[in-house]
Amino acid sequence: MENIERHATNLVDVVYGNEALRFDDPSENWLEATKIYRKSMAWDAPGVSGLLRSETLQKIATHASKRFDDLPLIPLPNPLDINVSLDEAINNRRSVESFNGGSVSLEQLSTVLQKSYGLVERPEGPRRPIPSGGALYPLDLFIVINKVDSLEKGIYHFDPYRKGLVKLGEYSEVDFTKIMLQEDAVQDFSFAVVVSASFWRSRFKYGHRSYRFVFIEAGHVMQNMILLSTALNINSRPYGGFVDDELMNMIGGYNGVDDAPIYTLVAGR
Repeated sequence: MENIERHATNLVDVVYGNEALRFDDPSENWLEATKIYRKSMAWDAPGVSGLLRSETLQKIATHASKRFDDLPLIPLPNPLDINVSLDEAINNRRSVESFNGGSVSLEQLSTVLQKSYGLVERPEGPRRPIPSGGALYPLDLFIVINKVDSLEKGIYHFDPYRKGLVKLGEYSEVDFTKIMLQEDAVQDFSFAVVVSASFWRSRFKYGHRSYRFVFIEAGHVMQNMILLSTALNINSRPYGGFVDDELMNMIGGYNGVDDAPIYTLVAGR
C-alpha cells in the first residue's frame, strides 16, 4: 500500500509540479464550463434558437472570414491535381527536424491553402473541405512567406472567398524563429501557416462548448495541410507551442481574447 501511495504522490508531482492543488483549477474549470448537461442545454447554447429564427444571422454565418478588401488581392493559381493516394500520404508524413532553405512554388502553396480550408461551392451553400460546428468556420489562415516563388517575403491573409492572398506587412525571420521557440528547427523554412480563431463566430451559437469545436476544427485543418504538403513533397511540422503575445504582435490585429492564434504549420524543403 505504501508503494502505491508513494507512486500516486509522485504522479501528482509530475502533473502539477510545484503548483499547489486547489479547488479552483483553471484547466478543470474550463473543462467543466464546456460540458453539456441535458438540463442546461437551453442556456448552454443560447444562440441556436436565435440563429434558426433570423435569416440575417444565417446569411452572415455563411460568410465567415476576416476581410481586407481595402488591400490589393493577389489571386492564387488553381490548385494542383493530387495524384498521391491517401495511404501513401499518411504513411509518408513526418514532422521534420529542419529545412534546407529551398523554395516552394505558388501553385503548391495555393494547393495547400485552398484544398485544406478553401471554399467549396455546394447546393446547400458555400462550405469548406472540413467539418465545422454549425458550418460557422471560425478560423482564419495567416501565411508567413519566406521563400515562395513569385511572392514577396511578408505576412499575408488567405481570403477563401476571393481565392487569393492579401499582404498585411513585413516580419523578421529571426524574430519568427524565436517566437516559435525552435530556432534551429524553424530557420530556413519556406512558409508558415498560422491558424487563428475568431472565437465569437462560434460562441454566439454554442456558448462555452464552442471552444472545443474551434480547437477540433483547427486539428481538421492541420491534418489536411500536413497530408497535402506530404503529397506535394513539401516537408512540414505542426507547432502548438509559441509565444502568444509576440506572434499576435507580429501579425497584428488581435486582441487575444475574441481572436487569437492557436496552431501553426511550418513548411519547406
